[in-house]
Amino acid sequence: MTATETPRKKAVSPRELAIWIGVAAALRLALAAWVTGFVLVDDAYITLRYARNAAESGSLVYNAGEAVFGVTSPLWGFVTSAMMVLLGRGGIEVGVLVLGIALWSVAAWVLGAEIHSRRTAHGAAFLRLFLCVFLFAPVFVDNQMLGMETPMFVCLAALAMSAANSGRITAAALWTGLLMVARPEGVLFAPALLWLGRSSSTRFFKDLLAPGRLALTLGPGLAWVAFAVAHYGTVLPQSMVAKSGWNSAHYDSLMSIEAVWFGVARLTFLPFIDYLPMACAHGLTAILMVGIVAAAHACWSRGDAWSRAWMGTYLLAIVFYIAGKGATEASWYAVPPSVALLIGSGPLLAGLMEKRPAPERRHLAFAAAAVLGVLSTAFVHRRAPLLRSYVDGYGACAATLAAENPGPNESVLIGEIGVFGFQSDQPVIDVGALVSPEILPLKNTGMSLIAMAQETGAHWLVISDIALERNSYPSVGVVWSGLDEMRWLARAQLVARHKDKRLYRLPKAGSSAP
Repeated sequence: MTATETPRKKAVSPRELAIWIGVAAALRLALAAWVTGFVLVDDAYITLRYARNAAESGSLVYNAGEAVFGVTSPLWGFVTSAMMVLLGRGGIEVGVLVLGIALWSVAAWVLGAEIHSRRTAHGAAFLRLFLCVFLFAPVFVDNQMLGMETPMFVCLAALAMSAANSGRITAAALWTGLLMVARPEGVLFAPALLWLGRSSSTRFFKDLLAPGRLALTLGPGLAWVAFAVAHYGTVLPQSMVAKSGWNSAHYDSLMSIEAVWFGVARLTFLPFIDYLPMACAHGLTAILMVGIVAAAHACWSRGDAWSRAWMGTYLLAIVFYIAGKGATEASWYAVPPSVALLIGSGPLLAGLMEKRPAPERRHLAFAAAAVLGVLSTAFVHRRAPLLRSYVDGYGACAATLAAENPGPNESVLIGEIGVFGFQSDQPVIDVGALVSPEILPLKNTGMSLIAMAQETGAHWLVISDIALERNSYPSVGVVWSGLDEMRWLARAQLVARHKDKRLYRLPKAGSSAP
């Protein structure tokens, strides 16, 4: 047997690849059905309220009559709107999770096939190692339980990078065009895609500029620009404007040396670093940093255009997200850079695996998948009560409010607008300014939550027990400032208390305590 025959005999077959993907998909579906109960993260329900309004009234807005686009992913907004038409309110949560799992499975197949096509004597072992991490690592499994657009974004990135790498210019143009409207950071893949395309064909740039292919690349973005300008007057989602415009000491602190140190960890396989003891967190972050440096060195010294393109994208993503401050605080932002680092680390991981006998490499990959699967299951199980508490608490407040038969223009002031907004038809004033641009200047003056309620004339307030107990509210600072505001809140009628969430009917703006 020749050296070139060895990897083919020991290669991962399409059947084995399908089994890996099928087992992982079955695990995620089981977790969704029996652990989380198909409950999504609060942020996902923001998009679903947009989708609900689009399906029921034909207008992609959060509050009826308010032309504000607060969804970060335009493409996901349109996809969920179409799903809402087909599935309705009752089936949308299951539909979103099943679609996310399906898209992640497609990404696994595309990336697995690409790695398989580039195999060397250790290619099969590296492919199994890639699959065990990509399909079973907690950071990836957990984020498929949230209902966000992340699986779609990763799937489009995989399709675009694979097409560019193999010289399929028409397909690369199509997937790249969609990637750019999947999330704003889709633009980070542009240098890598151009590099891969140029490496695969000397005619890449000339062929890409052909009218049809150029239309596929630019068409989705131009269509979004035309739609956004016509309907909202801007191409920037309000969620991005709000986060970049917050004048907050908390968000400014995210640029400190320690915040950047842990920010890299949060964005690279360890979004849950804050749950660990400080010493352990520093230790894991240090190990991770050493691994990143070693992977980058191996990639640039022994890698090819494929691995270097992904590693370059990872480094760009880290700079982009950390510069975005609050991006390091949401676990779903860790997924794209973690995928990029995993693939970019191929030369390093392949070199380590090559030192082990073939049977040991195979068994190691299977054992690692089993361990990661157990860890993922444990983490999803731990996170599930928090997701359920949001749905139960805010959902019950929304149901109670509906039973009060409020007027159609009676507004609700609330900070976590996802679940409540999806289950309520009332106008919502968002304390975070993600869908309420008029709130941003109030936030930046240091106004308290109660002062905001008075200023905006809100009729209702939904708030958690802990915010009242601590007189502290995320991104605002304090619930009340001074005795007058505290007395004004005391005059509010407590209509309902569900778990740790409260629903208040607020006094009329301008009224004061006797």
